[in-house]
Amino acid sequence: MELGPPNNSFEQTKILKKYYKPDYSQLFNKIKEIKAPIKKEILIGLIDGVWHSELDLIRIAKKQQRYMGAVTLGTMIHSLNNSLKNDYVEKKVVNGKLFYKISDNYVGLTRAAYNKYNFKMD
Repeated sequence: MELGPPNNSFEQTKILKKYYKPDYSQLFNKIKEIKAPIKKEILIGLIDGVWHSELDLIRIAKKQQRYMGAVTLGTMIHSLNNSLKNDYVEKKVVNGKLFYKISDNYVGLTRAAYNKYNFKMD
């Protein structure tokens, strides 16, 4: 019978599966490569990780594109989800109004793409 440290390899494997996501680096690069100024503005508006109303995001987007409405915003959100991850931007309806936010799993990654690596907004 061996009296050494317990075998923690199983616990380490569980931790790695839970916290290490290799596709995050690919997602990070995709976020950095977004070129459309209006999509960048929408992501900057959502970067705080809290729920924002559809109207708030339309106001933000109108700074870049004058003719912006709910349909265009919905299409852009759908496009972001398709190009990044299906659950990247979450959507919910409260009292008949749409609200959006970046999924909790991706808020930090998005902040890093825009802040830590000096991502230029121009």
